[in-house]
Amino acid sequence: MFALMKILHFFGLMLGAGGGMGSMMVAIQAKRADGPPAPVLMTLRKHFAMAALIGVLLLWATGLWMWLTGYAGAMLGPAFALKLLTATAILAILIVVRLAMARTKPGTPPPAFIQRVGPLAGLLSYIAVVLAVIAFA
Repeated sequence: MFALMKILHFFGLMLGAGGGMGSMMVAIQAKRADGPPAPVLMTLRKHFAMAALIGVLLLWATGLWMWLTGYAGAMLGPAFALKLLTATAILAILIVVRLAMARTKPGTPPPAFIQRVGPLAGLLSYIAVVLAVIAFA
């Protein structure tokens, strides 16, 4: 069962990373477009954002399950604590972005802050992976 959770955990990692990278590429293309971005492009952005959110939620579900069953909920050192803090920040960013995008009317650009927090979530993702490697090495 633990191996299945690891597989699902890595699937969540790939889904979250793919969604984040796709969202970034769509944002770059939308910024380069002359005039308003194509509606298809903006639809893709929402799908990539949802994939990233589902991936991160899957990471949380499987990660907490593995931590509670495999490590009995023990604190695994400062790198693990920082990883949890970083993962919490990523989840908060994704939820805030998702709510902001849901409030955006069709045909209008998303709020400007999304362009600033998107790269921050990407950077935090790399930090979380580094901290996970350190915590579980």
